[in-house]
Amino acid sequence: MLPERLPFRADLEGLRGVAILLVVLFHAGVPALAGGFVGVDVFFVLSGFFITGLLLREREETGEVRLADFYGRRALRLMPAFVIVLVVTLFLVMTLYAPIDRPLITSSARAVAVHAGNVEFARTATDYFSSADNPLLHTWSLAVEEQFYLVWPIVFVLAVLLHDRCAGDARDGSTRKSLVVSFAFLAACSFGASLWLTTTAPGWAFYVLPARLWEFALGGLLALTPFQRFERVRVAAGALQIGGIIAIAYAALHYTRATPYPGAAALLPAAGAFALILGGAWSPVGVVSRALAQPLFRWLGRLSYGWYLWHWPLVGFGAVIDPSITVFGRLAWSGVALVFAWLTHRFVERPFRAGAPSRLPLQWVAPAALVASVCAALVSHAALRASERQVAEPGQRALAAAREDRVAPVCWSATVERATHRDAACQFGDPSANATIILFGDSHAQHWLAGLDLAGRQRGWKVVPMVKGGCPVADVSDVDDARLGRYYRECNRYREAMLRTIVAMRPTAVILSSWDHYTADARTRQAWQLSPDAWRRGLRRTYARLAAAGVHTIVLRDVPHLPFDAPSCLSRRAARLPFANECTYELGSSLSRTGVDAQDAAARGLPVRIVDMNDRICDTPRCAVVQNGNVEFTDDNHLTATFSRALAPTLGARVAGALLTNVPDRR
Repeated sequence: MLPERLPFRADLEGLRGVAILLVVLFHAGVPALAGGFVGVDVFFVLSGFFITGLLLREREETGEVRLADFYGRRALRLMPAFVIVLVVTLFLVMTLYAPIDRPLITSSARAVAVHAGNVEFARTATDYFSSADNPLLHTWSLAVEEQFYLVWPIVFVLAVLLHDRCAGDARDGSTRKSLVVSFAFLAACSFGASLWLTTTAPGWAFYVLPARLWEFALGGLLALTPFQRFERVRVAAGALQIGGIIAIAYAALHYTRATPYPGAAALLPAAGAFALILGGAWSPVGVVSRALAQPLFRWLGRLSYGWYLWHWPLVGFGAVIDPSITVFGRLAWSGVALVFAWLTHRFVERPFRAGAPSRLPLQWVAPAALVASVCAALVSHAALRASERQVAEPGQRALAAAREDRVAPVCWSATVERATHRDAACQFGDPSANATIILFGDSHAQHWLAGLDLAGRQRGWKVVPMVKGGCPVADVSDVDDARLGRYYRECNRYREAMLRTIVAMRPTAVILSSWDHYTADARTRQAWQLSPDAWRRGLRRTYARLAAAGVHTIVLRDVPHLPFDAPSCLSRRAARLPFANECTYELGSSLSRTGVDAQDAAARGLPVRIVDMNDRICDTPRCAVVQNGNVEFTDDNHLTATFSRALAPTLGARVAGALLTNVPDRR
């Protein structure tokens, strides 16, 4: 039986350390590394290289691949630490997380336990970049790796069997050629699927193996390369490795949540990893190889699996006990996770790989791992049922309802085509009224729909929503930043179609509402946000276009952005959990001064009325999130439908007042 070993390469151990460092710093929110998530792509290429190399070595030295032994070795490597972290995470969730948040997390834990978390996150359209509340979200990439470990050896064996049947020789050099053809074909199909899904179903493209398999296949193709034949080109190895470092660094520094991913963008970090593996094989003592082989990087590489497992749950725990946690706080919790990673490596991973468990018959290990996964899934299921009972208690039921208290997004416009084929189901207020008011904007327009629906029925307005999540009313089609241009391209297309529709409809009025935080001042601006000047110009173009068409335009000020999730905070307080904070916020710091100034400047000199409802949301400097028994927010920045309806009389009166005036603002 062959040990699970390949010729050791210190540079690749160091590369693992660099990759996990990128991921951890990205999850900590370090602004300069908005694209640090590409470290996962580096791991995928490395896994393809290592696993294919192990399979190839066993095949060439023994003439066969023992799948049961392979799966057993993988289980010994991954399962012990994974099960421990999963159980500890479930314990933290069931003791410290808000009761209303527990069902979603424990439900996903069942899928995570059986190595299908990535499919669950894709199915539920979980946004990797905006879903920090789930301490198990990071396990999507482990699920992809485990599914690769399951599928790839079978692909390898089938390709070899097909070659042997055709060629008749089990060990001649042409076997590698057959494998190259097979892997290249799979890589091409997978990359094509990735390109297609990135534009049509981004969540599935991001999370699932078929859209990521090409990265593993890229590493697999490298493992089939007979490096010794290229000694004469070692002079180019240094340049190749430097190019690889530059490719990964560029992606980590310049990619953001706005980058359509994986798609073509994933080529850069994957190609960078490819170049580093290949260049290091040609020149194992080159400058880059020696730099990657530094003790710190190698140490992080050895602890990378444990650090990967622990860091996200602990950072999430830190955010639960301190919702205003900063980058430095997340870095501190990541440091704690590194200590846990060392302990896990020392007392769990090493004993299972080299101690008594490693001497068990490998054919027993994979079934034992399957049993452990099923047991973990059952524990997760029990936690789910317990959390559902907690949510059903009187003190929690209303808070759970507040989390889901929205007008159903059946009228949200996922595409231009969907938006231009509207039916009666997407008309609110008084459908028979002659006066038509269009509500235009993103999810911050949507949360006013409940209030406008009631106000419309009271005042005789037909209300027609034109809402697309994540798409502001500001015309930012002139954004020259390549990353933001990609991000807003579909939004720009949608906005243009809706503006033409609005002008053609000649409505009584259009009400515009958007989240203010697409922009921020220079001190707090993130890579995916627009500059204040670009935001102001975009608003001005939209306002001016509607005004020029004679459309009565009303702009709603944005609502506060809380430093915590309102239902979660109230849930933790109601349950009297440790570290439960007061659920209040400062009104002044929760409103975007940059956004308000941009609206005022954009409306100056135009017949645009601005309606501000924030005095009804809070009329004191320090604000609660419950008013007259109504929870105001579904999260940290969207109003509940119930509270929106409670504001309907005031909202209706202020909109009616704005309809009576159409004098250009001369401020």
